[in-house]
Amino acid sequence: MRPPLPFSASFLIRSLHTVAIAGTCTIALASLCACDRPDTAASPTQAAASEAAAPQPDPLIRLSAELRRDAGIQIAVAGPQSIAETLPVHGELVSASDRVHRVAARYPGVARQITKNIGDRVSKGETLVVVESNDSLEPYRIVSPGSGRVLERHVNVGEAMAEQTLFVIGDLSQVWAELAVFPRDAARLHPGMEVDVRLDRGSDPQRAKIDYIAPGTDAQRRIVVRATLDNSDGRWPPGAFVNAQLIVDERNAAVAVPQSAVQYDEGQPLVFIETDGGFAARPVRLGLQDRAHVEVLEGLSAGERVVIANSFLLKSEWLEGGHDD
Repeated sequence: MRPPLPFSASFLIRSLHTVAIAGTCTIALASLCACDRPDTAASPTQAAASEAAAPQPDPLIRLSAELRRDAGIQIAVAGPQSIAETLPVHGELVSASDRVHRVAARYPGVARQITKNIGDRVSKGETLVVVESNDSLEPYRIVSPGSGRVLERHVNVGEAMAEQTLFVIGDLSQVWAELAVFPRDAARLHPGMEVDVRLDRGSDPQRAKIDYIAPGTDAQRRIVVRATLDNSDGRWPPGAFVNAQLIVDERNAAVAVPQSAVQYDEGQPLVFIETDGGFAARPVRLGLQDRAHVEVLEGLSAGERVVIANSFLLKSEWLEGGHDD
């Protein structure tokens, strides 16, 4: 069963054919009248010639400028494009351990004043807690050893302190993306390879480089690779899960189109090209592809104009019109 065209788009596109159908009916009636003669049977040769001379179905889909605009048809020119071969992986964001500070009391005592809470920003040297020493009963200050945010707090006013951690301060301007890779793909890994990291499918990626690959000794366990992300805008919260694409290879394709341009008919990829007379379906053979573009090895030349938005509307009209060429 062919997918139905949305009512509004179908109405717009079908209305385009009304005049053409009326004209075809007029020609057919005139031909019937002209052929109303005493019975003269046509020979097989004459029948074949008549069939060959009969008008063939028009493979083009013709849309006015107004219908194109209402259907949301957009065009782009096929041409060269850099396309990356990628390896999809998943992982988690963690705080960079070299930017995390654990703060403890220098001497046993009791917390008399606490100035910071979880989530607060803190500067290097800023007071975190005022402690009354058990020995001298004099107060002394515990200050932050670095700038960042308070990630953890383990003390309240009036509590006795000894050697336990009181605060965890983290500089989150950079975070680590720890990604899990199957052992079978270990041979394709190397430090410095690029990776695109996303929080979810709809978010913009950040490109980073792999700076650490954990030793893999167990063939049954995944290998952890790490990339450092710029988090100056705070968009990468530690603890969040991420999707990533490791850039295994990258090459320039002579002809490529956006992924949105490709439609399929019974497994055969095709694109719709713009011609002087309308839109035509063009079977193609695809090559390397990434999230945004796909290489076209056969069926399309650089410079041809391709439908890249709402081409599924043209596909529905093309199929319903019987244009299976």
